[in-house]
Amino acid sequence: MRIQQAATVSGLSCHTLRFYEKSGLIYPISRDTAGHRFYREHDIRWLHFVQCLKSTGMPLKDIQQYAAKVGDTEHQAELLVKILRQHKLRLEKKVIETQSFLSDIEWKINHYQEIITEHQS
Repeated sequence: MRIQQAATVSGLSCHTLRFYEKSGLIYPISRDTAGHRFYREHDIRWLHFVQCLKSTGMPLKDIQQYAAKVGDTEHQAELLVKILRQHKLRLEKKVIETQSFLSDIEWKINHYQEIITEHQS
């Protein structure tokens, strides 16, 4: 599929797709005989994974490092696992922090609900 269709399917703009390729977040995309980028299904899956990493807060330098090594899983598997485990730990800490914040917010909601109920009585 051409870049416009890949943009629609991935939810990213054409500009973003070009930026991702230029910055090493994704590998160079194949070109058709006219020189236009031609995205395949595995390219779209990779874009989705990059979006997952980016949306969950993985630093761009880590995504770039991961993307640079992912083509050589035979020799780079340990590094790839290390990068993903570090990110997983960051996410787990963030989940715990978010759960704590949710508890605080829930307490405040209950506090205000009690005030509302007292005033209505």
